[in-house]
Amino acid sequence: MRTNIIQNNFFPVSFVAVGLFLLAGCGSSTPRPAGFPDTVSCVITITQEGSPLAGASVSLIPADGAKDWLFGATTDTSGNAKIFTYGTAEGAPRGKYKVVVTKTESESSKFTMPDESDTVALAQYYRNIENERLNSYTLIEPVYTNADTTPLELEITGKTTETFDVGKKVRNLIPAH
Repeated sequence: MRTNIIQNNFFPVSFVAVGLFLLAGCGSSTPRPAGFPDTVSCVITITQEGSPLAGASVSLIPADGAKDWLFGATTDTSGNAKIFTYGTAEGAPRGKYKVVVTKTESESSKFTMPDESDTVALAQYYRNIENERLNSYTLIEPVYTNADTTPLELEITGKTTETFDVGKKVRNLIPAH
């Protein structure tokens, strides 16, 4: 039954998806909302103990405290984060910023999903994972993870590339709420 639903809806869904893609325009700029700031290219490289840090979230917090727009990106394997404004426009507006860097990891579940045909085992699996407490850890020294405490500052006056080091490697347990 499920296969028939997928087969019967595949082509209409595909045409809708292709239509939306064409309407969006490949590579064309979409209109920006009112008040959207002008942006300039900004690439921030994050290192930890001198080595590139992959998978870290980088946020720029305006020094003036304005919270109208979001500025940030995630670092790639070279530690580079190409900043975007509100996730849609490459770069960030000119100005002064605090740089906040976060990276976390969580423990993996110790339970393995059983075969879907074994409904008793499947029900037990879902009960187990619902009650499982998985610890999460921050991998960045706390000083860099908060706009009030980070010593990392950046001024964007034009196309900007900057490198910041977030200190020693840590693995601190994040307290449960």
